[in-house]
Amino acid sequence: MIVKKCHFPIFMLTVVALLLQFSCTKNPNKKVNPQFDKLVGTALEFHYKQQFDSALVYFYKAKLACSDEELDRISYSLYYIAEIQKAQCDFSGSEATVTEALRINPKYKNNYNLYNVLGLSYQEQFDFDNAKKYYNLCLSTTTKELEKCVVKNNIGYVLLESKKYKEAAKVFNELVTNDSLIQSKPNYAKVLDNLGFAYFKLDNPKALGYLNQSLQIRDSIKDNSELIASYMHLAEYYLTSNATVANDFAQKAYVAATAINSPDDRMEAIKFLIASSTADKIKSLALKQITISDSINKIRQNSKTQFAKIKYDSNLALKESDKQKSQKQLYLSLFIFVSTLSVVIISSIRAKNRRKLRKATYETETRISKKLHDELANDVFNALTYAETQDLNNPTNKEFLLENLDKIYTQSRNISKENSPIDTGINFEAMLKAMLSSYNSPQINVILKNNTSSNDWLKLQKESKIVVYRTLQELMVNMRKHSQCSLVVIGFDRYKNGLEINYSDNGIGCPEMLNFKKGLQNVENRILSINGTITFETETNKGFKAKLKLPK
Repeated sequence: MIVKKCHFPIFMLTVVALLLQFSCTKNPNKKVNPQFDKLVGTALEFHYKQQFDSALVYFYKAKLACSDEELDRISYSLYYIAEIQKAQCDFSGSEATVTEALRINPKYKNNYNLYNVLGLSYQEQFDFDNAKKYYNLCLSTTTKELEKCVVKNNIGYVLLESKKYKEAAKVFNELVTNDSLIQSKPNYAKVLDNLGFAYFKLDNPKALGYLNQSLQIRDSIKDNSELIASYMHLAEYYLTSNATVANDFAQKAYVAATAINSPDDRMEAIKFLIASSTADKIKSLALKQITISDSINKIRQNSKTQFAKIKYDSNLALKESDKQKSQKQLYLSLFIFVSTLSVVIISSIRAKNRRKLRKATYETETRISKKLHDELANDVFNALTYAETQDLNNPTNKEFLLENLDKIYTQSRNISKENSPIDTGINFEAMLKAMLSSYNSPQINVILKNNTSSNDWLKLQKESKIVVYRTLQELMVNMRKHSQCSLVVIGFDRYKNGLEINYSDNGIGCPEMLNFKKGLQNVENRILSINGTITFETETNKGFKAKLKLPK
């Protein structure tokens, strides 16, 4: 099974994991539990081999083998379950598991590790405020110097991701002189690399020295998962000054990512290869990128489904065993049956909702892939063909080629902008209105009517904000393509149970509805996934209207 390697932004300590294993398996509670120790031992063996499906089964069995009083053992099992979910990029699932562990055992002595996993999960979901919050909690619960360095590096990386490069550089500068960190080569190399990258973003001439120092340490360790980060950062560093060197580092990153079976890093390496390659190589690289992207999406969807099945089967197996042991107690057996049936019904309902959401996600990903294939790849191929068959010394031919390349760049930028991460924090309202206002043009006037407060937006769930943003973006894209309107009015109002958004334009209306029926289906699926409602209204030459109602 392919997994995402979260190797260079953040890191966990192997030593911490081993200490956690020792403390929990030897004496996490006063009384012994041989069944728990045996199951955990098997689970750790599978985890070490990265056989995560099998590891997850045994960690669930270990958790279920604990009594209600064995809180430390339960927390230990949940910690590793969350770690596996994070490794498989199920960040929302990892978040839920850690939250459960903290709820049932808030005084667990290894909460440092739980806070760190929770911080990583929020970070990978681009929720940087919560990520920093839990990293700070993590920092406050440990006294070990090397563990503090781990967390401070993670905080620094959050600042990097937030483009707060000066603050990030300050954090990393304080770390590079720490004796405990210097003695740990892999961790020290990470901080050097992050500091070099922060300096690069600040145009500080010290950047290259730190990046090269980190590369030397990582090269001596011969760990591909560590080397990828250095290769990527150096490729980006040389991208504008020396395309040949940048291409060489990007190629090394691609080879290293292939060696450890990390498709995300292969995708990132291809991005730099495309940016630094000659025109005759761009088409094949773009097609390779599309193929890898499709593979990643399919595997990760299968992984999440498989994890849900493992969890369900593990719980069901234990309940069946308990049922057999208590058959003489009729009322207890009946209670178990009813409880099990309830779990099945609830799981079925939740699974149905998840399938709807996955379908909407898949359709969005398919649309993006189709854009890349039908629009971008074809235009790249045409540009390559023109460059090969025409005399580029002719100013007219050269100008025509440059216009085509500019068109390709604009298409790539628009696709990236339409599918970029969404800030669901305090800046969400401003970002949403900025996106809508960007559709203003000499031909189209977009008017926003706001009868809400910032507090109304803050009450919306993170998932609801993402759905609102993508839904309105879909409506605006289809408006620009099909409506032929000159005026768009979007109103935001509050109502008793949430927010109401009204969209209307003065376009041609009904005749063009069929042209983007799939777009409307995507909109409906998104709104239904958060228990909202949406209605459409249109008539020939009387424009198009949509009303969205979103629960808080």
